[in-house]
Amino acid sequence: MSTGDIIPEESSIPTCRVDSFYNKDGLSIKNYSWTVKKAIGLIILIHGLTSHMRLAFLKHNVNIVSNNHAELIDADNYYLYEGSWIEEFNKNGYSVYGIDLQGHGESDGYDNLRLHVNNFDDYAGDVIEYIRRVNALITSEENVLDENTSDYDEKKKNRKKLPIYILGSSMGGNVVLRALEILGESNEDIS
Repeated sequence: MSTGDIIPEESSIPTCRVDSFYNKDGLSIKNYSWTVKKAIGLIILIHGLTSHMRLAFLKHNVNIVSNNHAELIDADNYYLYEGSWIEEFNKNGYSVYGIDLQGHGESDGYDNLRLHVNNFDDYAGDVIEYIRRVNALITSEENVLDENTSDYDEKKKNRKKLPIYILGSSMGGNVVLRALEILGESNEDIS
């Protein structure tokens, strides 16, 4: 595999795909993705308390004047892909996915409250559900592409699943650990 196969060219900078799904409690959970062609892996990002996906992992379009003062450069373009964690992951061949945890960012909150959750495991449940959805999306996209080839069955049998890395920041790290613990106890294979 050559570097050109995984690193997006200038003209093919990944665009942010924004979507949402309803969790088990009927709350709308906002999610985001920046995908690259021929990805070598998937990274799922989970933000911390009082944050959200874009705030935690995209670059802020501000000029830092001092420790106590920052000037907003463009109010219509506050979160920047260029120079962000997400851009670096994409440049290195990873497709990036993430959600706004319930009660954060643009996701609904339990009892319509910000930063509120009925049970901490609800965060982990939303992360597990999102991973399932990402896997289903990737599998369906691969099947559509593969069905157009004459050796579809052979390619499907030999397909190597992409590794999934889950990165949590602050409380998001605890959410990730709890999600992995729940998955380990259930022996469920979500890949």
